[in-house]
Amino acid sequence: MQPHSIRLAMGLAMDPLEPGQRSFEYPGAKVLPANLRTGEPNRVSTTRFTALTWIPKSLFLQFQRAANVYFLFIAIIVCMPFSPKRWQSKVIPYVLVLTWTALKDLFEDSRRRRDDKIENSRKCWVYDMQERNFVQIPWSGIKPGDFICTLCDEAFPADLLVVCAVGREGAFISTVNLDGETNLKLRSPPPVFQSLVDTECPEQSQEVVRPPLPACDIVSHLCEGALVVRFATPSADLSDMHAALEFGTEQRCAANCMNFVPRGCVLRNTPWMLGIVAYAGKDTKACLNSATVAGKVSSLQKALNYCVYGLLASLFLVCIYMATLAAVAEPGTDWAVRFLTYTITLYHVVPISLYVSFEILKLVLGGFIDFDRQMADEATGQGAKARTADLVEEMGQVDFIFSDKTGTLTANEMRFAECAVGRLVFSSFLQDPLGGPVGGIQEVQEILSQPAHAQHEAVLWFFTCLSVCHTVQADEKDGSVQYSGPSPDEVALVKGAHKAGIVFKARRVDKEHQRAEVIVSGPPGRPDRTFSILSVIEFTAERKRMSVICEVEGHIHCITKGADVVMSPLLVAPLAQTEEQQLLSFSQKGLRTLVVASVQVDTVTFASWQSKWVASMMSMDRRAELMDECAAAIERNLELIGITAVEDRLQDGVPETVAKVKSAGIRLWVLTGDKTETAVDIAYSCNLFTDKDTLAFVTGATSSSAASESLRNAQKVLEGTASGGIVLDGQSIKFILEDSVAADDLFELGLRSRSCVCSRLSPSQKRKLIELVRLRSPKAVTLAIGDGANDVPMILGAHVGIGIRGKEGSQAVQASDVAISQFRHLLPLLLCHGRRAYRRIATFLCYYLYKNVALAWGDIIWAHQDNFSGDVAYPEWLSTSFNAIFTSWPILVVLAFDQDIPDVAATANPQIYQEGVRRDWFNRKLFAMWMVAAAWHGSLAWIVPNLSFGNTAYDTVDFWRASTTSFTIVINVISLKLFIHSFSRSRATSWAPVVGSILVYVLVLFLLGYVSLGQRMQPNLSDGGNPPVPGWIFSNAAPLVQILLVPVIAVLPDIACLTWSRRLSPSPLFRLERKVGSDNEILM
Repeated sequence: MQPHSIRLAMGLAMDPLEPGQRSFEYPGAKVLPANLRTGEPNRVSTTRFTALTWIPKSLFLQFQRAANVYFLFIAIIVCMPFSPKRWQSKVIPYVLVLTWTALKDLFEDSRRRRDDKIENSRKCWVYDMQERNFVQIPWSGIKPGDFICTLCDEAFPADLLVVCAVGREGAFISTVNLDGETNLKLRSPPPVFQSLVDTECPEQSQEVVRPPLPACDIVSHLCEGALVVRFATPSADLSDMHAALEFGTEQRCAANCMNFVPRGCVLRNTPWMLGIVAYAGKDTKACLNSATVAGKVSSLQKALNYCVYGLLASLFLVCIYMATLAAVAEPGTDWAVRFLTYTITLYHVVPISLYVSFEILKLVLGGFIDFDRQMADEATGQGAKARTADLVEEMGQVDFIFSDKTGTLTANEMRFAECAVGRLVFSSFLQDPLGGPVGGIQEVQEILSQPAHAQHEAVLWFFTCLSVCHTVQADEKDGSVQYSGPSPDEVALVKGAHKAGIVFKARRVDKEHQRAEVIVSGPPGRPDRTFSILSVIEFTAERKRMSVICEVEGHIHCITKGADVVMSPLLVAPLAQTEEQQLLSFSQKGLRTLVVASVQVDTVTFASWQSKWVASMMSMDRRAELMDECAAAIERNLELIGITAVEDRLQDGVPETVAKVKSAGIRLWVLTGDKTETAVDIAYSCNLFTDKDTLAFVTGATSSSAASESLRNAQKVLEGTASGGIVLDGQSIKFILEDSVAADDLFELGLRSRSCVCSRLSPSQKRKLIELVRLRSPKAVTLAIGDGANDVPMILGAHVGIGIRGKEGSQAVQASDVAISQFRHLLPLLLCHGRRAYRRIATFLCYYLYKNVALAWGDIIWAHQDNFSGDVAYPEWLSTSFNAIFTSWPILVVLAFDQDIPDVAATANPQIYQEGVRRDWFNRKLFAMWMVAAAWHGSLAWIVPNLSFGNTAYDTVDFWRASTTSFTIVINVISLKLFIHSFSRSRATSWAPVVGSILVYVLVLFLLGYVSLGQRMQPNLSDGGNPPVPGWIFSNAAPLVQILLVPVIAVLPDIACLTWSRRLSPSPLFRLERKVGSDNEILM
């Protein structure tokens, strides 16, 4: 049995196929051989490895990191005969690290493979052309061109072209799995299939458990009619789905995104739906949008790499120096061998566990973000989500924030607020808190109730246009009409017309003429009117308008609504001063405005235009361009009908958040597509601008020279001001970004101001502004925050991308590094988690490298004492255990839970965030101080025991007693330094790991000295001595005094520096720490 039978159609009447396009012909009931099946399989695989490629590919990925290459070099040379250390002590830990990472990769891949198996094994109904019936097969067996029947509440196994949907209007689908939107969306068949709904698909009220007989009849009917379907090249854009169809000899039409259903979406409120597989497997929207973007690397990660490279360079220079002195001291010494010998001895300067510990700490800090309930949404309970832990510390160093406005600063809860028709302005459609009468609604209803009123027809037509020109769906429940749609603005306009008495009742399919109809009722006493929707010209970010061409009572109208800047050139007469003033007044109130206009089209003109429109939609090449040209041909000579004003209120806590972000020393830029006046009003409302601010405007430029002149004037305006802001628009920015000198001037202007508003921007311009800042200031950290698909470019372009879960889908969240539910959650995210993560990770990097350098100084000093013979200074297994057992886990525990001040104090005092902006916790000066401390501590720890115990000839009992005492001092001094550099020293999470580390060291030391296995591993701790070295150290006063007193003496300079910084010259954080009553001061 072959359940798939399709044939690649070549040489058809349509245009030749372009690369990536597919065309399918269904030639009646004839059965074709299986080898003519085309297209990619629907099997989804997200795994990275197979059984054969797991080890080599995992190792290949691990060796992309330079440190692993270095460790491999060490593992090779330690196996050489001249190695001063046993190969087991270096190779085994290295192999364990590689194995652990490989096993981690395998575990993650096994989870992906399990999920893939579950997904690919799901069942669906596919038409079998041999059996003339639908059969169930796994999703993985689907091919492009197959007929699929999906039942209610089932998911679509691939991207399908709707053929037939059983229901009054079409198929209702839930896209929450794809874009996060919870409202149901209507998808209908292309016009060529509309008749099938009437002839073959009776409505069914009972539950359907398998494809009914009419579904089989439809497939047979289409095959007999020689259906040909051509699909466009696969694209990740959710709205970019179109096809050209040919049924029979004369029926040709185009299909757009409203005729497709994506994979993973679910059929709702519809008994069953028949579709053709358009895209399968990796070509589906779900798979194309799940592609991973290039990973971002934090600034501290880059700084760590530079530090590692610097330490490796220093290591090789020291080894060259000591190998050279060895050759001088002992002529005939093999210089290369001695160089490699010292490289093995000092290799732990860059420990194997460094990057593993670094990633573990980041994962823990990222987990804290996920579990912080102060960032949970009150309505849904969803908390913040760190989608990657790689950038947690980056959020503590942000210099610039680039924020969207609608849905980010505002709630994206659109409400019809005001409108204007002619000279009439209807001021208020919003209910006051006390529930009193709404003036604007009363005025409109009064005019509509008087047919003789001079403005009756104008007002009626205005609200009728609002009820017709949209893509909103109406659903009648419990006697009331509920509206849902892809755009909150459209829903608000329809609801506004509803309040006025002009009600959009339903959208249905005219089966006879194969087109949609909109039913509008009102005003009271007037019969319902039916508008036949002849064409819909969709809204796009570039067009900034939409049009509906409809027919009512024998007249054809093109109704267009859009932004005033694009609508004004399309009007038969330019906007009068009255309308300009109305737009300005609405914008100054922070309202979103749209201009509504229409033109009556004669039948001949429309017929001519319609043929061109269909041809442009059928085109597989230059489709978008041809459709724009065709739309412009009918969207002209429009007559102004009125102006709408929609309110989008600010989210709770936005003004307070913006004010504190500015107080934290972060520059905030709001990037929006709204009018300049609207954006500026919102800026004042949310505290981005204050009455004390001096504003510089760079708007309305018509050329590069004009934009440059505006920039120079703005610089003069802001010169000498303590508090200034900038206002720019998209047209001016376009000219500025084309001129490198002007772009430099804009960046300098941005540095002079704390806040900026950019209006009328396209998504690409938003990203270009971020790229401008990143290019001109490479060290500045940028953060972008938005909630919609148009914000994705800037979220991907910034160092840190924050996605807000909103009403415009989840594309922004899917592209983000961190997801939150409200803009106000940005405050704890930055001031608490980001600030602490930066301090903790910066301290971790300094400390982790410090402790290994401190240990290395004993080897360096001993080399000089030993006449550069290449002998090791410390017991080998103690050195091997230094990072893995003694010192790595304490720093992770201490810093993961180290709390400086409470979150309430941190958010109430945003000025402490400036420490991250200034990079106070990790810079060259501070790192150099840690390295100086390492030299001091390591040298003191080695010199004191060696001077005290007299005979220090190599491999004698006294030598190993002095060496082990020195190693013990190193453990104590670095533990003490970790303790005094923590903030919450009274907490068990600070002192317990330090004490535990010392106890673990003592335990291991005695195991090596007294247990037979330990004695075999480290014989020089027990041979020749009675008692063994560990017992001698802890039973004699001299070594005991040294291991207790020397660490205190060693950290006295640290204590002095901390006392100075906290008591005599405290930073804002230390002052605040004392103010809130912290117990963390040292030396009262």
